[in-house]
Amino acid sequence: MNLRPLYLLPVTAMVMVTVAQPLLASQSSAIETVQSANRLFTGEMSSPQSRIPAYVLKNALGIAIIPNIVRAGFIVGATRGTGVLATRDAKGRWSNPAFVNLTAGSIGFQAGAQSSDAIIVFNTRSSIERALTDDFRIGGSVTATGGPEGVTPVSGSSTIPDIYTYVRNQSGLFAGVSLQGTQLGVNSSRNVDFYGVPGVTVQQIFTTNLTAPPVAAELRNTLNRLAPR
Repeated sequence: MNLRPLYLLPVTAMVMVTVAQPLLASQSSAIETVQSANRLFTGEMSSPQSRIPAYVLKNALGIAIIPNIVRAGFIVGATRGTGVLATRDAKGRWSNPAFVNLTAGSIGFQAGAQSSDAIIVFNTRSSIERALTDDFRIGGSVTATGGPEGVTPVSGSSTIPDIYTYVRNQSGLFAGVSLQGTQLGVNSSRNVDFYGVPGVTVQQIFTTNLTAPPVAAELRNTLNRLAPR
């Protein structure tokens, strides 16, 4: 009797488990980011004082939600966070999320805090396309201002910028805060972790029906409910 396969089986199984474990951990981390983004947007829209006005969201073509932006240094240094970006299709429905990184010099942390949150509303297709290229920075050729909040009216003659930006302020509420110079970029490795598709692109994420963890549909439902066309 040849027992060699029986001796090899446990070893093979151990190798498979060892290889699979990091993949599961990385996808779990990506899932947590989407869950955090969903909670962040839902919580922001439940606050009458600081919620993003309906007229802003009605015209939005893209929304980036970046929870837990962390200080890189105690006194000075860059801040960095990973979040998600969703875009609206021609029928007004929101896409699956693509992962993005935000890096900034300073975004005005709440007093004593080591982290904050940001929401970026894209009003033009060109600003979304630029955000998905390398070395994109808010400002410059893409106009950006702190967005209106609550029931703040906007003059009919006002020029709408490419981007509205919101950051949690020292009162713990979201406020329109300028993020000029902030860098936004695609997190390709996290997109692969989440969707399980090697080399997946943001165009595939936004325009095709990729298989995704249930939290993707939960975020889409939240955006379709709270930011309808």
